[in-house]
Amino acid sequence: MKDEKIINGNCWVAYFDILGFKNETRLNKGRLPVLAYMYSEVADRINKVKENLKEVVSQQYDCVWFSDSFLFYPLDDSINSYNIIRFAATQFFHYMTIIKKWPIRGALATGDFYADRNSNIYLGEALIDAYSYTEKQDWIGLVLTPNAHAKLVASGYSPFTWVDGIGFREYDVPIKRRRYDNGTGEITLDCEKLWAYHYRTNDRGRDMIMDSMRSACNRGDGLAIEHRRKYENTLRFYEAPCQCSVCGNNMKL
Repeated sequence: MKDEKIINGNCWVAYFDILGFKNETRLNKGRLPVLAYMYSEVADRINKVKENLKEVVSQQYDCVWFSDSFLFYPLDDSINSYNIIRFAATQFFHYMTIIKKWPIRGALATGDFYADRNSNIYLGEALIDAYSYTEKQDWIGLVLTPNAHAKLVASGYSPFTWVDGIGFREYDVPIKRRRYDNGTGEITLDCEKLWAYHYRTNDRGRDMIMDSMRSACNRGDGLAIEHRRKYENTLRFYEAPCQCSVCGNNMKL
């Protein structure tokens, strides 16, 4: 994708943020170049994936980032574009959670979107939808927003289908909901049935991410309660029997 290309219309959008990044910034006070170097490695990985994909397909995607937020988008909302952004988003999820061990959450959405990279302008309902569903998740994961799932179904494409080990399963995703009582903010847990990205059973990456979740839960360095809960919620997802209405076999994923 050329930098001067302006996207204006319906498009797939994947949005991610890094959990605990604010705390990492505090811990690296006075040592921010160290954190910046780690961050530059992530940027290099994104560019390398783009270059590798360019050798396989002519259609491309773009990615921009600021602080702990990452935004991926292709040319339009076609199924071809979905497959491209699905590949890019899940590769990013793999790299961050398994290789870098940075916990992230993200959402893949679709809808009206405007992007002008040269002017650094990004607007639209697809971005709002992806951002909203990213922020509300109380775990480490990647989901399809309801609009994205509806678009796939309308196109005759099932997110349940495994392509190169990449697929989504229906699950009661843990969601943060805020309730205010007498002026005191209280976070209560709730769930929303969404299609969430999952490794295949025989995928070594699945075992690796489960090991990463267990290791994080057992850390003795004062891991914040809310962050520990996110790891525990993620681990339950990988250990739980399938809830998928399509699969219907009640087997572990």
